[in-house]
Amino acid sequence: MTATESFQSGSPLPIESIAPQLRPLALRTSPHAVRDRISRGMVPAPPDILVPALVYLLQDPEEIIRKGARDTLLAMPTSLLLPVVQAAADPGVLDGLARVLYKSDEACRVIALNAATADDTIRYLAGVAASATCETIGRNQVRAMRYPAIVEAIYLNPRAGHGVVQALLDLAVRSALPLEHMPGFREAKALLLGEEKDDTAGGGLSDMEFASALLMASGQDAPAATATAEVLDEKKASTLQSLIQRMSVSQKVRMASVGDASVRKLLIRDPKKIVAFAVLRSPRLTEGEVTNFAGNKALSEDIISMIARNRVWTKDYATRRALVFNPKTPLPVSLGYLRSMHAKDLKDASISRDINGTVQRAAKRMIVQSNAPKKK
Repeated sequence: MTATESFQSGSPLPIESIAPQLRPLALRTSPHAVRDRISRGMVPAPPDILVPALVYLLQDPEEIIRKGARDTLLAMPTSLLLPVVQAAADPGVLDGLARVLYKSDEACRVIALNAATADDTIRYLAGVAASATCETIGRNQVRAMRYPAIVEAIYLNPRAGHGVVQALLDLAVRSALPLEHMPGFREAKALLLGEEKDDTAGGGLSDMEFASALLMASGQDAPAATATAEVLDEKKASTLQSLIQRMSVSQKVRMASVGDASVRKLLIRDPKKIVAFAVLRSPRLTEGEVTNFAGNKALSEDIISMIARNRVWTKDYATRRALVFNPKTPLPVSLGYLRSMHAKDLKDASISRDINGTVQRAAKRMIVQSNAPKKK
């Protein structure tokens, strides 16, 4: 593995990455006024010497120095900056630039095309950059195969076009990349291999419609400033519900991984179990959502069973209680969790007509046993 491939995004830039003439001036031991002048670009140095120094100052202990360096990089004309980015050979400098310029498609594409850019820096960009940069990253299949985390980052980036995502998923499945841990990958793999049918009429939303839906569902769209939050939320929910009804199964699976709680609430009820399973594997899923799903009697037994088998989720008392009171929970699970119920909840279970009869009777027996006089 080369140094470029092993570089970790966000690693500190060593002083050796700076040209010798600026090294003593950029050091932390250098006077504040000197570092401040460099951070503002007020030194007689060409861009190829100034830019690495600015990246180095992004890690300065003083916030005013860090902010000055960042502002200078962001304000630098592309005619001066892009040639430096294109010619840069230091993966640390390129990584620092990526973390500052990630909103600039033009700069990000140049960073993505630079062979000296570290794989982990590309992974970082894949998770935050806009659609055009993700397309550039997605075309480099050699990198994706060498560093599968890039595929995961693009998949979870709501700005990444669905076509690019599907192409990378196809590559990942064909190349047997180790992505089984990735949210939505099992479901996407099943669809690509034909183990699950995507029989959506019309083929789902267009890439443009789906991109808009993803941004809306992930909370990254830009709402009008004049409308109230309540009206916007109602309009958003209605729009998303309409769009979800037209989505393909693969689009719903990705939406389940990237979308917010309101979207997951809709998708957990999808008739395709593969979509509901993707909801439960979403990295954005919260304990509160799991508890609500666990108590939802309208959900399928498969969904309830998946929740009941998860040891992390069932550490939460509220989730265990919800499972006990849900008649679709597997009987051995309900009976097991019944033993850990608080006295009030045990009493409620003993008189509830909505839960499994065997669980109700077991609760009654436990109450009788707990009230029985203890033998001396």
